[in-house]
Amino acid sequence: MKKITGKYRIIIVLIALLCTVALLFSVNDNLLPFAHWTQHIIPRTPVTLTAIPLGTMDKPIQITRPGSVASSTSVPINAEFSGLLIEIYVTEGQAVKVGQPLFKLKSSLEVPANQTIVPPQQTQSNYENALKEFNRTQKLYEIGAIPRRQLEIATTRLQEAKESLTNTQNTIQASNAPIINGFATINAPIDGIVTGLSTVAGKMVQAGQQLFALGSGQEVEVLVHLDQNDLYLVHLGTPATIEVSQQTIVGQVSRIYPQVEANQNPSFLAHIKLTNNPAGILKSGMSANVRIDTGKSSIVPAVPTASVFQDDQDRKFIYIAVNGNAIIQQIEIGETIGDLTEITSNLPQQSMIIINNIYDIKNGDAVSIIDK
Repeated sequence: MKKITGKYRIIIVLIALLCTVALLFSVNDNLLPFAHWTQHIIPRTPVTLTAIPLGTMDKPIQITRPGSVASSTSVPINAEFSGLLIEIYVTEGQAVKVGQPLFKLKSSLEVPANQTIVPPQQTQSNYENALKEFNRTQKLYEIGAIPRRQLEIATTRLQEAKESLTNTQNTIQASNAPIINGFATINAPIDGIVTGLSTVAGKMVQAGQQLFALGSGQEVEVLVHLDQNDLYLVHLGTPATIEVSQQTIVGQVSRIYPQVEANQNPSFLAHIKLTNNPAGILKSGMSANVRIDTGKSSIVPAVPTASVFQDDQDRKFIYIAVNGNAIIQQIEIGETIGDLTEITSNLPQQSMIIINNIYDIKNGDAVSIIDK
């Protein structure tokens, strides 16, 4: 009996040793449920960090739209009658305004000396353009897209164009006997840039001969659609950037025309004149991304860029100080300007953003905040 008792005693001691070893390994490897509690019995010393309130920044308002490259439109300036070219008031590449004198002809038309007229072809074109513009404006007014003032302006322009066309036709019909000493000053029918100037003063010209053209001065331009609300931000001369084939080309809005289509909301087509077109990168028919800089800005929520971090799934986070603890907060971001990054997700206005040592803390850590 004593021998048996001795054997059991040895077995009991071995079992006790094994249990002790297993217990030690379990505690070290956090295998036991109470191991986690044991670790948090001893509180960690709060980490001293700097935090600032949620801030703001001025974000430039830009309109980004797909655009298309098209051949630049131009209006040919022809001699509507044969005669002597007395004076040319413009030069190649010069920008002119509608109504500005272009050249003077000693004509065979029966007109008083020094009378200013517009050639029949151009007056007809002006009338057709004014009529088209009036029809578009009237449709926009009927659906409440524009104020009545714009319709009145379009109506006035149509009346003026019609009167000019009628006067020109009457002048031509009355010219039964040519007057050698008659002079005619030809004015610009549209705004544009003089291109293709092919003659000089003192030369005889024939009826229908093209003397030059008025256009953008370039072979192509970029077209982009605008909504009605965009017209409050985009005007003639507004700068634009065209991106195509990883190239950036600068331009500016040169014209804006309304577009009215059945069963669709009114829209507008902006024509963008290029500042340059290096190596002829832009070709008619190409697609491009257009970014219009409106010159205005809006105030948006922002945080220091250094306070933003991301995980391996490219999700963005910041730490917010809440009741003495660092709380992780997932966010959505917009543009980064300088040292600030726009926040597009909702954050409480009173949020205190932790801006330093963000990689040395984890969610829930006790922190001691220093206001900056």
